[in-house]
Amino acid sequence: MAKISVSEAAKRYEVSRPTLQKHLKNGKISGEKVDGKVWKLDTAELARVYEARGNLSGNLPETLSGFSSGLSESLKAENERLKADLASMTALADERAKHIEDLRVMLPGPGGQKRRWWPFG
Repeated sequence: MAKISVSEAAKRYEVSRPTLQKHLKNGKISGEKVDGKVWKLDTAELARVYEARGNLSGNLPETLSGFSSGLSESLKAENERLKADLASMTALADERAKHIEDLRVMLPGPGGQKRRWWPFG
């Protein structure tokens, strides 16, 4: 993968240089020191941690710019299937939570007996 400097990474991902250096120091991102003083960061590592800001297609190396267009149709179909499965499971979870709440309302109070609505007699 392509390696870029901290300054170039700060420009591409709109993250300040001190933030990048802090993340290098505490291990949030990894990099390689060249000649013992200059950090070189892998663009894939930066893309993993930081969101791309703005239109970066002109700044990215050729190896990365065509990545999204190279996804196979089977992966796209599987992605859509998984999204549909997630939506159906979320709906099922919501339905079950509603059912549990309905059952919880029917349970007796702390004393073991239901409280009557008529206070006299």
